[in-house]
Amino acid sequence: MAQIEREILERTEPTERAFKAPPFIPRVKNADLGLEKLDGERYFSPAFMKAEWDKIWTKTWQLAARIDEFTEPGAFYVHELGKESFIFVMGDDQQIRGFYNVCQHRGNRLCQSDLGVMDTFTCPFHGWKWNTDGTLKQVADPQFFRQFDAGIPTEDLGLTPVKVEFWGGWVWFNMDHDACPLKEYLGEAGVQLETYEFEKFHLVNYQTFEWNGNWKHAWDAFNESYHFGELHPDMIEFGEGHDIPIELLGVHSRMINFNRTVSEIVDDQDTITPLRQRMMLGDQEGWRKNGTKDYSGAAKDVHLEEIRRRRAIEDETYLPFEKMNDEQLVHQYHYSFFPSATFTQTPEAGAVFRYRPHATDPNICYYDFFIMLHLPPGTPTQERPENKVHRHIDGIDYAEAFGGTFDPVLANVLSQDGSNMTTMQDGVKSDSFKGMNLCDQEIRLRHFHKMIDDFISGATTTHNLPDGEAYLDRH
Repeated sequence: MAQIEREILERTEPTERAFKAPPFIPRVKNADLGLEKLDGERYFSPAFMKAEWDKIWTKTWQLAARIDEFTEPGAFYVHELGKESFIFVMGDDQQIRGFYNVCQHRGNRLCQSDLGVMDTFTCPFHGWKWNTDGTLKQVADPQFFRQFDAGIPTEDLGLTPVKVEFWGGWVWFNMDHDACPLKEYLGEAGVQLETYEFEKFHLVNYQTFEWNGNWKHAWDAFNESYHFGELHPDMIEFGEGHDIPIELLGVHSRMINFNRTVSEIVDDQDTITPLRQRMMLGDQEGWRKNGTKDYSGAAKDVHLEEIRRRRAIEDETYLPFEKMNDEQLVHQYHYSFFPSATFTQTPEAGAVFRYRPHATDPNICYYDFFIMLHLPPGTPTQERPENKVHRHIDGIDYAEAFGGTFDPVLANVLSQDGSNMTTMQDGVKSDSFKGMNLCDQEIRLRHFHKMIDDFISGATTTHNLPDGEAYLDRH
């Protein structure tokens, strides 16, 4: 148990609040998933990549776009996943639908813009047209098609749909029309996250990074904090990622990263250094506005004062403090939905990470980083920086990638993770590599890869999901 947990337990009493997201403290024990090594071949094998596509990507729920991207009939958004491309579009009936982005004439990519507004989708090759509800509108020169002499089979030539549902202000989709409903799939993890009122969040920036590593390396890196002390030494100066609570929730999982504190593995727990000042306190102006004097305590205890301050204003703030336990008020609740979406949240801000495979190469992946803010009601919508694909091979300035608005410390952290992808991908291919030895702080990885294996084998499907408590040991 981390020192910060012991301190929280000592200062708190059981609460009668009916929180939607249970606290992490006292922590719940996870089931024993064994000690077996994790093979490296799954990160570079074309056969394993194909099995993932057939049994996971085409069968599970995927994150597509924010609902508020669709502001009027004809508003569309194109999303790429592996070898497939999809169009999501609002029809004249205000319904958002999803279709494979494929012309049914010759197989051309139908829509070749990322987003915009169109009342008709026209193939740029021969001019066939489709309506926003996916129905065929026009065939160019139909008299040349003898197979259409008895009439154009418009139903057969419509755009192929995908299953679309909504949660948390996001459009989700599934290529499998027989898949279970989205909320059933998200399960207890989805219920817990509803506390944050995601539908009220604003997407303020979204960038994509092409990394030289398998998509699972990206998932692995952003779902354990065991590496902070070595790879991200700045992070442990203003947060605790060492020996943190983790819970396995069916096919999904969650953990907590403690903010506005100092890791127990750092010698100096007290000094408010310039780095800690910026990352924990900012300019303190917000503290003064709420009746708090300039902070003069130990750096490791800043989170306690911030919790007290936020509790004091919970009746007047637009943020949902009253629904939250103390840990949620200030610390980072970190949830991952299998297989490809991570939500890491505080009440006022968060990030969503989306992991995507390359179309053909298991040695390349795409990492989407969405920055979300819960802004005051009535805040004008501001134009956000253009989404671009930033390629590691070309060199990436991570601060500039976000239009210069990304904190340089966090940009450096992202750079460290991106660079590490290449060396990880190279290393697991070595004939000398005997398999990954995972510790208990990496149990989310062990669980995640078990879910991959279970979906591939057919032991788990969206109609045979493990219970949300299946991998918890409450005894």
